[in-house]
Amino acid sequence: MTPVKRKIKDIILHKGPLSIADFMTVALTDSEHGYYRKKMPLGSKGDFVTSPDISQIFGEIIGIWILALFTKKEKFKEIQIVDLGGGRGTLLSDIKRVLGAKVTNYIFLDINNKLIKIQKKNIKESLHFRRLEDIPEKPTIFIGNEFLDTFPVNQFIKNKDCWREICIDNGDQELIFCHKKTKLSKLLDSQKLINIKINAIIEINFRSRNFIKKISSFIKRNNGGALFFDYGYTDGYGDTLQAIKGSEFVNPLNEPGLADITSHVDFRDIITQAKDSMVDVWGPDTQGSFLIKMGAIERLKSLERMSDVKTKKELRLGLSRLIDEDKMGKLFKVFAITSNKFPSPEGFTCGTTST
Repeated sequence: MTPVKRKIKDIILHKGPLSIADFMTVALTDSEHGYYRKKMPLGSKGDFVTSPDISQIFGEIIGIWILALFTKKEKFKEIQIVDLGGGRGTLLSDIKRVLGAKVTNYIFLDINNKLIKIQKKNIKESLHFRRLEDIPEKPTIFIGNEFLDTFPVNQFIKNKDCWREICIDNGDQELIFCHKKTKLSKLLDSQKLINIKINAIIEINFRSRNFIKKISSFIKRNNGGALFFDYGYTDGYGDTLQAIKGSEFVNPLNEPGLADITSHVDFRDIITQAKDSMVDVWGPDTQGSFLIKMGAIERLKSLERMSDVKTKKELRLGLSRLIDEDKMGKLFKVFAITSNKFPSPEGFTCGTTST
């Protein structure tokens, strides 16, 4: 039994069943044994590989997007680039290569001590913060790649006469799912969700809603924007809770603390929160469409002209993984937030302004 699992079982023993959101919070961010605190999740020895590690073109395209945005509006010396999550620093390193000397302020927002050490090596002049509230108040571009899916989600199931929250309880030996009435489930009873079928499951990510409100407020106060990439949906509902360990899907209740537990992002809900905060919202578009419109294929051809046969193959396979519809190109979405003082950003076919 993992230390986190033992701690969760003890919490349930004394306080009763945990919501999925509270379970995820302990499993992922426990100060002693939480997955995001201690584990090395990325790379060939980790549990998953993200877009910046798949192809350098991903970060370079984001660098071009930033360049285009601020060329229209701001002086580069005044802005800071914040990587939400940060990974190993690969993404910011690729962005920095495109921006050159135009930007000197780079920030990581992260809580993983092992990754923070690697980030400091990759970008020596970077600053590190653990809370959004600690980031300096100045014009900022936030980049969030597979960041929104890290927020813990609440799940609810519709019974014949009411909603119940899906929670985690102690079984004989293992953790098990259970359904119970909670303050949050009672709130759903008062809402008109009559078109949802009996036994259907919906997910609401209250904490990602709160984060989007905070980051929208920051952008509105200081000018700037945010660009988010993540896997998720724009229509529908259902159970998307999942856990990954060693690049394979596992039962999220089996080894908390040793597996990455996430859920798919509800982009419609996230974008609603941003629009309510009176910032401009662009997208969502598919990741593949965005990268192609921003010149990813042209960048590939440019790199191929300077590469040997083996490197050419690796470059093609990497970009194919990012943009092909049967890989990451369709499942992964991208959207942007900008202050309403900014012009429309590149790469999006449509936008929804706050006015």
